[in-house]
Amino acid sequence: MLQSQPMADEPVAHGTPTMSAIVPSQETTRPVTPPAPETRLIITRMVLNNFKSYAGQQIVGPFHKSFSAVVGPNGSGKSNVIDALLFVFGYRANKMRQGRLSELIHSSQNHQNLASCSVEVHFCEIRDLPGTEAYETIPGSELVISRTALRNNSSKYYMNGHVSSFTQVTTLLREKGVDLDHKRFLILQGEVESISQMKPKAQNEHEEGLLEYLEDIIGTSKYKEPINESGMALDSFTDEQTEKLGRMKIAERERNSLLGKKQEAEEYLAAENRLTLQKSLLFQRRLLDASNLATQAEEKYSSLKSTLESELEKFSAHKQEIRAMEDQYKLVVKEYETIGKRASEATKELSRFEREDVQLQENRKFIKTKLKKLDKTLQKDRLTLSELESTLTHSDADKERAQQDIGQLERQLEGEEKELSNVVESLKDKTEVFSQQIEQHQNELAPWVEKTNAEQSRLDIAQAEYRLLEEKSQATAKQLEQVQNEVVELENLKELKQGQLKTQKTQLKQATKKLKELNAALALSDEQATGFREDLTKARQKFEEANANLETFQSHNKVLQALLRMKETGRIEGINHRLGNLGVIDDQYDVAISTACPSLDNLVVDDVASAQKCIEYLRKNNLGRAVFIVLNQLSTKPTPPPETPEGVPRLFDLVKPQHPKYRAAFHHVLRDTLVAKDLDQANRIAFGKKSQRWRVVTLQGQLIEASGAMSGGGNRVARGLMSSTFVDHDVTPEIVQGLLKQYQHAEKQWADFNRLREDMQVEAQMVEKNLPSLETAESKLQMEIEALTQQQDTLRQRIGVLQESDQPDEQDVERMAKLRQVIEGHQGQLATLQKKQHAIEDSIKQLQDKILEVGGVQLRLQKAKVESLKQRIETLQDQLIKSDVALKKAAKDHDKLQVTLERHGQEQQSLNEQLAKVNDEIGAKTLAAVHVKEQCDKVQGQLEDKKDAVEQLKTDLDQKMDEYNATRAREVDLKHAVDEAERQHAETIKSCNYWKGELSRLSLQTVDEVDEEHSSDELEIYPEETLREVDVMEASTVIKQLEAQLARAKPNLSVLTEFRERDRECQARIEEMNNVTIQREQAKQQYDELRRKRLEEFMEGFNIISYKLKEMYQMITLGGNAELELVDSLDPFSEGIIFSVMPPKKSWRNIANLSGGEKTLSSLALVFALHHYKPTPLYVMDEIDAALDFRNVSIVANYIKDRTKNAQFIIISLRNNMFELADRLVGIYKTHNQTKSIAINPGAAAQRSGTITTGNSSQAP
Repeated sequence: MLQSQPMADEPVAHGTPTMSAIVPSQETTRPVTPPAPETRLIITRMVLNNFKSYAGQQIVGPFHKSFSAVVGPNGSGKSNVIDALLFVFGYRANKMRQGRLSELIHSSQNHQNLASCSVEVHFCEIRDLPGTEAYETIPGSELVISRTALRNNSSKYYMNGHVSSFTQVTTLLREKGVDLDHKRFLILQGEVESISQMKPKAQNEHEEGLLEYLEDIIGTSKYKEPINESGMALDSFTDEQTEKLGRMKIAERERNSLLGKKQEAEEYLAAENRLTLQKSLLFQRRLLDASNLATQAEEKYSSLKSTLESELEKFSAHKQEIRAMEDQYKLVVKEYETIGKRASEATKELSRFEREDVQLQENRKFIKTKLKKLDKTLQKDRLTLSELESTLTHSDADKERAQQDIGQLERQLEGEEKELSNVVESLKDKTEVFSQQIEQHQNELAPWVEKTNAEQSRLDIAQAEYRLLEEKSQATAKQLEQVQNEVVELENLKELKQGQLKTQKTQLKQATKKLKELNAALALSDEQATGFREDLTKARQKFEEANANLETFQSHNKVLQALLRMKETGRIEGINHRLGNLGVIDDQYDVAISTACPSLDNLVVDDVASAQKCIEYLRKNNLGRAVFIVLNQLSTKPTPPPETPEGVPRLFDLVKPQHPKYRAAFHHVLRDTLVAKDLDQANRIAFGKKSQRWRVVTLQGQLIEASGAMSGGGNRVARGLMSSTFVDHDVTPEIVQGLLKQYQHAEKQWADFNRLREDMQVEAQMVEKNLPSLETAESKLQMEIEALTQQQDTLRQRIGVLQESDQPDEQDVERMAKLRQVIEGHQGQLATLQKKQHAIEDSIKQLQDKILEVGGVQLRLQKAKVESLKQRIETLQDQLIKSDVALKKAAKDHDKLQVTLERHGQEQQSLNEQLAKVNDEIGAKTLAAVHVKEQCDKVQGQLEDKKDAVEQLKTDLDQKMDEYNATRAREVDLKHAVDEAERQHAETIKSCNYWKGELSRLSLQTVDEVDEEHSSDELEIYPEETLREVDVMEASTVIKQLEAQLARAKPNLSVLTEFRERDRECQARIEEMNNVTIQREQAKQQYDELRRKRLEEFMEGFNIISYKLKEMYQMITLGGNAELELVDSLDPFSEGIIFSVMPPKKSWRNIANLSGGEKTLSSLALVFALHHYKPTPLYVMDEIDAALDFRNVSIVANYIKDRTKNAQFIIISLRNNMFELADRLVGIYKTHNQTKSIAINPGAAAQRSGTITTGNSSQAP
């Protein structure tokens, strides 16, 4: 639901208007809503007796304290409620739509010829309490006003049952706040639309236009009659002025008749004039010569001053450029430091990535080394396993093949032996003896051979097993030796890395120490920088202040300087200074005090004698004029701060005098002048109370005198008559030159200090930049040493394992010991058996040799074959024994090697997984490091670029400072030259002033009033060519002759007396004429003042109403605009007022050109604006919403609903959007031609309806 802005319930306070009110301004015309009154008047009910359509006694009401709606069908008598109010308030019958009062008496079929009718309106005053229905009736405030109309068209008024009169009733209602003069509280049916039909101004006195309508409400119509009377008085004084003018001209003719008689006396005066003209010619020649010298001095002074100004402009430009460059330098240095921090952070981040990468690379290297060794071990073990598997695979075949070879050889041996037996058998006869012996020996040898072979076999098996165990022990020792050699190599490499690490730590420690020292030095330099900066600032301030003081002092007029020189030499005592220099005031009041007090240029002296000496000195030396303030002659004393309107300060209280004795001087010139923020506040203060007028000046330089006269303001304002600081008047050019040298020395120290500080910053940045690489190198060496240590630990663990493996197995040791005993036993046994066997074999061999000798070559050959086969069989049998031993060892080694391969495979898989993980981490770290490296390179590039910019700016700044110092030096020299040229120029000007003074004392003599025709030609200014031709000596001689001639003359001037009498009579007539003129001017001023008041008061009210109209119309139309415009902006009363409206999404147009609904909305906006301008406690409106659509009715209704918070509204309406918002409904209906009334409370009815509905719901099944 839309909510409108609340309106005020009390009239807007009217201050004294000014002409500025003609132009509407939201700042000056925006109304301030006053607080709601504590009590207000309301209508409680109305009692109608036989009034119009109401038969008998009918009570209309009770009305709600806020919003009551009167509803009913058309023709039921709703509007008669308003007619009843009009009747009680004393309106004529025609205002109630009847011709005579008797026609107001009810007349119907059942009620005819009634004698009278009456209406009672019951009032009371209430105080609002929380709640829509709650209020407190003020005791004794009940009021009943009634009026009775009779058949004879007469009426009577009653007040609380007592007979009263129309005047008493209306006076009482006006005292209660009911505006009966303009009936703004009452809007009749169709009256809203009538506003839209008003013309800008009434065409005659019987009509009412929009101008008259508003002027009547604003209250400026009261000025019409006084303005007319004042105009008539002005015409009367104009006629009298014409009469006095005629008398004045007669007196002038009588005076002029004596002009011929006074001519003789004037001839003498003419002679004096010739002397004066001759002196003028000589003095002008003297002045010309002095002027030429002054011109030359001025040209020299101007030239030097122009050069100085040029240098000052250069200095100012250099100063501004230096400040801009210093600001830019600070900004760039700050950016450089910021980028440096970012670069440092990026470098540290990159170093962290490098350290992590080194760690990962070392881990990967260590894992790869372990994998490489493990691969070699696996390859070796796999080759050994393959050989063992090959041995196991081929050993059975070799054994079978060897057995087959043995069987074959044995079969072959058996054949060869048979052959040998056959050869022997063939030689039996020859060898039988030997054969028998051999057979006998062989039978003896057979058991020994069998025993020897068995023992040899056992010996070979024991020896083979012993060799295997011995080879196993020797293999572990070789591995142990190899690992120990690797440990030694790693130790040597570790010692090398530790040496490098020690060197790196030393470098890092030195760099860290260097950086710490540089940072400490920079921190100390920061503290020192404050001191240097303060010294430079103080030196600059001292120089600039002294220079400014010197310039300020030299810029003052020559009179002040001359008098101060007299004071310094002691020739005139008691001179203080210019008044404006004897006090200070804040800069924000500079314009105000310079405007309000031009007397700040007056000179302050202690006593009258000092003032007289100063005046005499100035007159004698022709130096000009001065106004003096004598302290001991001041009669006014400073007063305490008065109570001022709106608490504004008094200008005098804002001044801080150099000494308390000067307070009286400042109070003498300032008095009680007040300071306002702006012209609006100044107007309120100056014209707020007629009993006391204030002199007010604004901060912008606008001055309002106590008489009401205004001055000041504009584009050019006065300023600079008083400073915010006391000026040192003892500053000399030599002191300024010394301060300039001190400033330049401080500036050089600051530049040298900054240069040294920048060098330290650059060195610190380089050291800080190298620190991460040193830290990275140290970390890398540390990690390499740790990796070497880890490898050593691993190898030492391997050594421990190998050393444990190198210790023979107890079983193996025991076995080898047993095998050695077994081998020794077998060897001893074998030696014994072999000895027995060899003895028998030797015997057999001898016998066989004998047989061979007997058998010849054939037996030998056959014997050799048999022996050869036997040896081969023995060799194969030895191989079979060794093969069995090797096979057992291979099977055992095969099982152990498979376990080792499986363990190594698992270890290889684990290492590969670790390697893959490390590779992934290295890849991720590499990508991240690449990004960080790019950022680091980018930031480093930015840092280098910014460093170049800083260095370039520093170079430019130093160069500009050198130019600045050179300019300052030239400035001081030029100032000395300018001062000297100014002094010379002052001397020439002094001479010129002397001759000008002599000329100024010359005048052509006249009698009484100057002969105007003659005086216009007096003291001719001769051209330069004429003056150069003047002979000074000749002119002096002529002057002396004229003076002697005048001394001898005896003029008779008595004729001039009569002329003066006639002239006095003429002056009396002129005075009478002037008096009448003054009276006429006073009448005209009164006439203009009344017109001004009418205009200002009307425009003030007009602006408030126009502003509120705009606000109301924008609120009602949700975006439209409305405005009251003056047809003639210079004179609103000449052409009237136009009501212009711009409905939403439409263009501006006159209200007369709007549709019916738009006219109603515009008129309602104006009505509501008028309500705001002069609110009343109650409002009665008759169908104001008739021409509005649903949406606009809702907006207007909600606005009225909001206004009813502190006022009573009685609205007659047929629109549900309106009356549904009412707090009380008063129903009007008509039956049998008689109007009746009933009132209900919608809120209470709704509650009762809700209660019934709730009860019915609870009873439902």
